Amino acid sequence: MIRCPSPALRRRERGNSLVLAMVVLAALGTLSSLTVVSVQGGLATMGNDRFHAIAVYAAESGGAAAMDFLRANVNLTTGWKNYISPSNANPPQPNLPGNNQTSGAPGNLFSSDMQGWYSVQILNNRTDSGYATGDDNDKRVVIRSTGYGPNGAVAVIEWEITAQNVTGMGRPCSVYAQRNESEDDSGRNDCLGTINTGDTTTFRPGG
Repeated sequence: MIRCPSPALRRRERGNSLVLAMVVLAALGTLSSLTVVSVQGGLATMGNDRFHAIAVYAAESGGAAAMDFLRANVNLTTGWKNYISPSNANPPQPNLPGNNQTSGAPGNLFSSDMQGWYSVQILNNRTDSGYATGDDNDKRVVIRSTGYGPNGAVAVIEWEITAQNVTGMGRPCSVYAQRNESEDDSGRNDCLGTINTGDTTTFRPGG
């Protein structure tokens, strides 16, 4: 004799199937949420990296503009006295192209879609005997360039440059500003002036 399942049993089976389906859907929904969060986080990280790269590029550009300015304005006797302050209390900001020109300003040197700009200060090095009085006795100063990018990105880069071996206008070289540079002026291709026949360069193969 064949017995048919009672209506109550069939209702319980359908109820169990419905609960199981809801659990599966809930689990899939949770996985989907985790995936979306992961993708959004990845996109945010990529965006932050790009914004930081723009800020770094802006800071480097400000440093290059400052080096070019100081190269042309070094005094063979007083160094860069006119561009520093006693104990760096109020660091001067030279009138460089693009300096302190925010994104969209007429003097900004970057394209408007980059949304980058820089602010440059000239500091005296603390080991200078004229540090407290605002004198540049060792013809060595520090360029501090702050680069700004989108979404509040900021990058600060400093270069220490020297004109101790300058015999004519426009011959300072950066110190440790070039990657893998081992000592003062060891990478003369990093200098900003014209290379003369008497200049020498030391390269380390392989960096």
